[in-house]
Amino acid sequence: MDRIRMIILLLAVSSCILPISGQKRGLKSIQTDELRAHMDFLASDELEGRSTGEAGLDVAARYLATQAELMNLETADEDGDYFQLYTLQERSYDLGNSNISIIDEAGNAIVDDNMFFLLPAIVKNEIEIEGEIVFAGYGIYEPDMNYNDFDGLDITGKVVLIMDRAPMNEDGVTSPLGDKWLGMSNFQNKLQYIVMQQPKAVVLVFDPKSGYNSIEEVNPGISDYLSKSTSMKKEEELPQEEIPGPKIVLAHRSVADKVFKHTRTTLAEVQEKIDTSLKPASFSMGDTKMRIHLAMQNMEMNVPNVFGYIEGSDPELKDEFVLLMAHFDHVGTDGEGSVFNGADDNASGSVALLEIAEAFRAEKKMPRRSIGILWVSGEEIGLYGSKYFAEHPLVPIENIAAVINLDMIGRIKTQEDIESDRSGLTIVGRDSVKVIGALQSKILMEINEETLAEMGLFPNYSYNKPDHPDRYFYRSDHISFARKDIPVLFYSTGTHADYHLLTDDPGKIDYGKFLKMTKFAFKAGMNTADYKDEITVDNPMSEW
Repeated sequence: MDRIRMIILLLAVSSCILPISGQKRGLKSIQTDELRAHMDFLASDELEGRSTGEAGLDVAARYLATQAELMNLETADEDGDYFQLYTLQERSYDLGNSNISIIDEAGNAIVDDNMFFLLPAIVKNEIEIEGEIVFAGYGIYEPDMNYNDFDGLDITGKVVLIMDRAPMNEDGVTSPLGDKWLGMSNFQNKLQYIVMQQPKAVVLVFDPKSGYNSIEEVNPGISDYLSKSTSMKKEEELPQEEIPGPKIVLAHRSVADKVFKHTRTTLAEVQEKIDTSLKPASFSMGDTKMRIHLAMQNMEMNVPNVFGYIEGSDPELKDEFVLLMAHFDHVGTDGEGSVFNGADDNASGSVALLEIAEAFRAEKKMPRRSIGILWVSGEEIGLYGSKYFAEHPLVPIENIAAVINLDMIGRIKTQEDIESDRSGLTIVGRDSVKVIGALQSKILMEINEETLAEMGLFPNYSYNKPDHPDRYFYRSDHISFARKDIPVLFYSTGTHADYHLLTDDPGKIDYGKFLKMTKFAFKAGMNTADYKDEITVDNPMSEW
């Protein structure tokens, strides 16, 4: 769907839902049918996964701003349109101008246009590496096991071509030389020796027995991850220095096939020879060279946060703000026509904020402090929206009394989650909520626990330690404010079997739990904003 059609759909939907009703009050104004209507729009295919920097995210932002205007939220931005724009810089591979060439001693070149990836990250606009080729088998140096793919080879200043994995038996799985061999098949272990020899580049290809030609066949989604980098545009750019050491190239196996055209054998035959004899079959290609040319392209994109607020009722405390926030971006499409709808992640938190804002507007009297409603973008690619707001707040940063973050609040644990082969799932049951935060303020923890009891929910604090190995305390937008010593709470129903998959769609939302979580978040915001005394910070993160 093109941009114009999406905006037409936006206006049509926004005009038919979320009417402001004077008869509704607070919690009663939060309704399942309204949650569902908002969800059906924000998590629809037409928004194309709300990827940061793409048109679908812009339409989602306009939708949220339109709803904020319908609810008469106050604006704090200069233009009075609820938008806070910030600029991201995206650097990506220029595939049309990048290739790997095999050049013989006469200067004749065979060009390979298949995609390749470089590690570590490239910081210059263009890079070109050229050097004599050395084939070093599996790239293993293990003298204790009397095996050395580099025996007799000088790889300093050369381009080293190696296969992944290690010699294997007829099953193609394990080496007859024992368990230690499995550790040596790890690419990082191989690099420890190779890097010390100071080659120009290390080119890794999948071995023929693996059945793979490229890393994209193993993980189709890794291309964008390896070929793009995004960063916040800084007012003053500091010069970047390239990381020293050889470049690591993850190449298509066709590159190795082109190299072996200059020999009397094939990569598959050499692999079989090594596996059968358990002896290296490395060699230098003499004057035959490899040229690796990577061109980069730069793009800037203006990205929106959306913010509005409702003024508090206390003449003094109304200058303080309790922010309720959620990220509204997701991860886009798979490039093959399917959409990552991100219904739970995080249309759920974004939709909840709409109902929460309406609930505050429906109250006869506002709490003592003002309520800020903040939708941020860029969470999925680096928490950029919340970082920008924390650095460039639309209200004085010292006046933000607390932040409540909602991220994935629409699911309950199902049999599918129990039977899933995905590790580390944190999804909770119908009457539970994953709670992270309130570590900086005993008062905020007390408000949190009182609200949980009031709303009949049981907290799961399993992931609330800053040193938890999964680091959930640092993995959502609240952390941008915690680092400013603002007390935070992060509520979630947890990661589930559909997390970051195409199946996270509106049909998987449990609206009973979603309704309960939205009402709970509203009540937590109300109780925090209406706290009559100072919300003190007795354990600031800056002192951890």
